[in-house]
Amino acid sequence: MKLKLNDCIITSIEGGSVDVSPTCPTCWGGEEWVDYIEVYFDEGESVTYNEVSMTKFLDWIFTSIETGEISNITRRKFDEKMEELEES
Repeated sequence: MKLKLNDCIITSIEGGSVDVSPTCPTCWGGEEWVDYIEVYFDEGESVTYNEVSMTKFLDWIFTSIETGEISNITRRKFDEKMEELEES
């Protein structure tokens, strides 16, 4: 899968294991968190974002694709959104 942003292309996205506590499977309020998401860019660079909600990440990506906003997102805006998802 390749995603074309405004100023670069995401060539692949990989994620770590889903963090679900066996003692409290609903602690995350229905969200699945991964220990990391690694994003590879066409320049050969990769960036790792830690402890991200896959639910929020996928919702944001698919909404951006659906609305056509994905082609307006710059690499900087992508980084800012991922940092926001790391913090939430």
